[in-house]
Parts: sequence; structure tokens; C-alpha cells
Amino acid sequence: MPAPSAQTDVLVASSSPLPQAISLDFDGSVPAPIRCRMTYAFRVFAAIYGHAVVDARNCASECRFIYGGRRDPSALLDAIYIPALYRTRVLPNRAVNAAPVIQPFAGESFPLFFGTDPVTCNPDWLGEIFLWLSGELELGTTHRDSVGRIPFSETPFSRHKLSPRRPYAARLMAWLENSLRRNAFPSLPKAPSPILGCQHIVLPSHDIDFHYNGRRSALLRLSKNLAIAAHLYKSSSFFFENLAQIRGLLSGARPGDYLLPLLDAAQASGFQSTFFPVARRAHRRDPNYSLETIALPISKAQSRGFSLGLHGSYQSVMEDRSLASEVAILGERFGKWPRANRQHWLRFESQRTLFREVESAGMIADSSSGFPETVGFRNAASFAFPPYDFERESPHRFLEIPLVLMDGGLESEARNSAESPQQIAQEVLEESRNSGWGGVSILWHNPLEPLSVPREVNEVFWRCAAKRADSQESWLTFDQFLAAVLSRYQQAGLLEGISVNA
Repeated sequence: MPAPSAQTDVLVASSSPLPQAISLDFDGSVPAPIRCRMTYAFRVFAAIYGHAVVDARNCASECRFIYGGRRDPSALLDAIYIPALYRTRVLPNRAVNAAPVIQPFAGESFPLFFGTDPVTCNPDWLGEIFLWLSGELELGTTHRDSVGRIPFSETPFSRHKLSPRRPYAARLMAWLENSLRRNAFPSLPKAPSPILGCQHIVLPSHDIDFHYNGRRSALLRLSKNLAIAAHLYKSSSFFFENLAQIRGLLSGARPGDYLLPLLDAAQASGFQSTFFPVARRAHRRDPNYSLETIALPISKAQSRGFSLGLHGSYQSVMEDRSLASEVAILGERFGKWPRANRQHWLRFESQRTLFREVESAGMIADSSSGFPETVGFRNAASFAFPPYDFERESPHRFLEIPLVLMDGGLESEARNSAESPQQIAQEVLEESRNSGWGGVSILWHNPLEPLSVPREVNEVFWRCAAKRADSQESWLTFDQFLAAVLSRYQQAGLLEGISVNA
């Protein structure tokens, strides 16, 4: 085990703010499955805002919420009533496409799929939050892209013309917190950080999709990049940079041999990150290397306090169901079982099938929920959350850490929108910072060489790293993050029995 870094010591010494005890009761007309779903949304809200969830029958809570029914003037005068407007959005084999109602509050626009209560004018906060976090808005979608993923065109953002750069679930939680605080004026209170001295948390990461493994594979990759530069990116800088790398390769350079220099560059910038290698090569779209090729830099990364995650292979979820065996391969080779997963190519047929496989593999974090072709908040969340299991009607026992920025998606969004990649990245991160303490991941495969994206996109990564102190932002590894925040979720009744030391 590597010695803890100074940053890790700070995390261990930090603590959450004193929690407020809150409870949730239900009107007798609310069916059992909906009670399970609203309890889940309530607990995630409590975790993000640092509240402790208690049983109102056994504890005099400071604040009691009641879902459904009408306020009884003779009792519970201080209770907060949430209108029970939630209804399942999915019919068998068909997505429901009814457009949301746009409701203003505190200077922001909220897309509400269930509208508002005609008497109180309040939304069903918990129902709307559940709809986003559970991925229910994607259920029933049958169309898949050429590699088996749900395309952006089939997401609720595209269908309802909503911006994926807005964390709607986080905003709904802020609206609910405003009701809890009984503010005289509409506001959207920011969720407090669980780490002292830190206002926002980002988890930088690097999927190892290509590494130098000889001249032949490097030449093939660089040649493909020339075609990508000409026909897809339409980037002269990417074309000439890769042409220069081909000349360097023929003169003895090793393009793609970047892991050790990346360790030095990250530490020089004052942060550590998480590496996601693929454990086995079973498909032509899996990376070109073997674990032995990268064994030395990965071992050095671990000794310096960087984290190791699993990059689930191309067929690991949809065909082979091999995540558990791939976890074991990495664990046996590097002496520590990875706690986090991210799918290669972000390839999974649906969030439901992905989440079942991640939990079955014994992982306690995943970061596959992102967009391959753009940026933003796929589940409208600027925070980590345990996904919902519809089969058991209960939360999964791991955290989904939203992937909000990926180098390839950023390049695509900048090219399609004609905005600068730096401007787009800053907008996404600012949305997360404004809504709370984060817990979102960003992914740059190789931020040192223009092998995945043009140099100007790689430069965004380092500029964001340099500016993080301006926002009191900490860049943490997945392991550091889990150690720092797990208790926040457990005091809300989530992830009970999970330990980062297991």
C-alpha cells in the first residue's frame, strides 16, 4: 500500500457539517413502489445537503416531510408537504415523450415533467429528482447507435430540447432545500461540502486506450489520426501534429509512452488522478497493449498515491458479463482490487444493465454515465449518487460519479457548436460549482500528446487544473473521494455496510 499523501491526510482529518435530522412520511394513498422511489430520492437529497435521515416514528426530527395528502391544520403545522404527482413515465417497450412544463423559480427555469400542484404551486420535487437520477427518462428507448449505445438524439435532452449542461436534479434539490429553510424569498441554496476548506470536488481521470507497444501499432494509430483530422475533426493542427509524430516515430521517438511523464506533470500541478486500464483484450476495439506493457508506470502511479480503476473491456457488459473477472485480473496483477469502473467506449446498452453488472462485480463506484459525443450531466446530476435498481426497488450499493467532461466529447461539442472548448468546459464546471460541492469526473485520455484530440483540447485540461484554486476546488483520485464522502451518504441511509477499506 502506498503511503498516504498530504492531501489524503487532509481528507481524513476533515469532517462534514453538523447534520439536520429530517424524516419522510407518506399519505396512505401512496403505493408501496412509489414510496420506495421517493424514499430513495429523499435520501440522496439528504446526502448531498448533509442532512441525517431519521424515522419519524422513533425520533423527534427537526423537520418532517410528508409526501402526498393535504396539510392538516390541526397537526404537523411545521411539516413540509410534497405533492404526490409522480407517475411512471414508461410503457412497455415504448418511451413516453410528453414534454415538460417550464416553471420559473429563483431566476432559473425548471423543466417539470409532472407540472405543479394547483393549490400550492409546488412541484413534486422528489418525483422529478427520481425521474432524472434513476434514468427512467431513458427507459423504453429502443434505438441504439452503431456500437450499441443510446445516442444523444434519443436522450430526454435532445427529445425535449433541454441543455445537458444544466444539472436539473441539483437545481431541484436546491429548490427543495429552500423550502426546508423556509426562506422568505425564492433562492437556490448551495449544498455544503463534506470537506473542510474545499468548495468543489473534481475527479480527474485517464482511460488508457492507447499506449506505445512498438512501431507498428504506433504507426497504425498515427495514420488513422491523419484520416480523422482530415475527415472528422477537419483540424489542420491535429493533422500536422500527427504527421510530425510519424516523423518522430521513424527517428526513434515513442509516441504514446506517456504514463510516467503524466505522473510527473500531474504532481507538478499539485494533484493526483485515476488511471483506468483495460484488463484483457478480447475484441479488436479493445486497446493495443497488454497489462505487462504498462505494469511499470501503473505500479509507480500507485506508489505515488494515484488510483487504479477498471476500464471495462468493449464486450464486458453487453456480451461477456466479464467485469468481475476483469476486476480480479487487475487486483491480482497490481496487488489492490480496483474500486471504480468506467466502460471502454462508454459502451453499455442501458443504465439498468450496466448498473447490475457493476454491482455484481463488487465495485463501489462507476463513472460510465456520460455522453460520448458531447458534454454535460447525463442524469442531470452535478454530484455522485447511488443508482436506482428498478428490479429490487432499492438503491444500488455503489456510487455513480457523473462523467461531465471527456476530451473527445468536448472536441465534438466545440466543433458542432462553434464555441471554444475552454468556454464549454468552464461553463460545465461553473454549473457544478454553483449548485454544490461536485463529485464529478473529467476524462482526458492522454493530455500530453495530440493522440486522442487536438492539442488545443488537451490544453483545456491543464488550464482547468491551474484555475482550480480560484474556486477552492480540489482534484482528487477516486479512492480519495470515496474515503472523504462515504459517511455523508451513510448518514442519509445509503450505502450502509460499504467500506473503502474492504
